[in-house]
Amino acid sequence: MADANGKSDDSGETVPGTRGLEAAAARVLENLAELEPELIAAGIFDSKRNPVATTSGSSAWATESSALLEALEDGSGEEKFDSAHIAGTEGEVFAVSESGLSLVAVTGRFVLASLTAYDMRMALRDAIRSNGVNPASEAENGGSSDA
Repeated sequence: MADANGKSDDSGETVPGTRGLEAAAARVLENLAELEPELIAAGIFDSKRNPVATTSGSSAWATESSALLEALEDGSGEEKFDSAHIAGTEGEVFAVSESGLSLVAVTGRFVLASLTAYDMRMALRDAIRSNGVNPASEAENGGSSDA
């Protein structure tokens, strides 16, 4: 069985749709970059925090983003992690999670946080829909339905 990066397990089989998810995630990140001119880097991660697609060529960026998602999940306690926004003096970091996927984005300073978070949520839902999952039905089963 393949993970979201299209790798296979010992059987050598690839899960149908994983390559489609990679392509959809890459396309979604390209669209997000057009919507967010201050976007520095972004990535979509699967439920195991493995990168599905990133705009950064740095493996360290993906590793740090995965660690951020882990910390946010751990810090959410009994609640399931949904979203976060961290502002620093040099830039801002956003993270949203829905239906088993998470999107992390780093932007320049002083972006419109609510608009960026909304664009990210819609981008993530587009990637999820491309993988054959309806985010609205996921929301009814415990996911977030807000934007």
